[in-house]
Amino acid sequence: MRQEEILPRLVLEKDFLDFCFFWPHPASLNGEPVFLARKDWKDSDPSPPTFSITNYGERPALELEIIFDLDDANGEMSVPAMFAGLGLSVMAGPGGAGQGEIASLQFSRPHGTGTGLPLFHRMTADFPNCAPGQTRRVEFPMQLMSRLFLRGLQYWERRGRDDAIRDLILTVHMKAHSIDEQLYETQFRFRIVPFFQGQTKPLTVVGHCFEMPMYPKSDPFRMAQ
Repeated sequence: MRQEEILPRLVLEKDFLDFCFFWPHPASLNGEPVFLARKDWKDSDPSPPTFSITNYGERPALELEIIFDLDDANGEMSVPAMFAGLGLSVMAGPGGAGQGEIASLQFSRPHGTGTGLPLFHRMTADFPNCAPGQTRRVEFPMQLMSRLFLRGLQYWERRGRDDAIRDLILTVHMKAHSIDEQLYETQFRFRIVPFFQGQTKPLTVVGHCFEMPMYPKSDPFRMAQ
């Protein structure tokens, strides 16, 4: 039997066109941030962004592990001065076992309550299996989206400077085992561009997410005269 016949074949696709972050969202119970995405440009009812994972192989994917890894080379995680009066700040606090300190984006209200979101660059999700022909949906991790939110706020302040916000690259690694315990691995990549447009009530960051080749192409010049 050929190798490809005994291994799963997983394909990941994004279920959204673009995204918009609101903090605080007018419809939230306690002023929490809400991260929403449009499925298409006519979508009037956006929902939290998700990805779809489909197994196009002839065998199940067992012990499926999805690793979201955000390549973010944009330096310090800090709130631009122009937003300081809106109750936003970045604070460092203790993480879990062996993690050291973890930075969080904080939103404080005048009466003393507030909300905090950790600023991670890597998150992992797990599924016990994905059967042949099955599609499973996984949410875009909020801990990564809060990082995108902050980078979007920094985008306007740093425009035109040497430390201007560069695109962020999201790589989604997927690992699984075949029914005979062989390891199967694949990956998918996306370029993410978050930016602030000036709306502050609620504070809003929008952004685009573009699919990229799974692996870099050898020839960067795809068109010529």
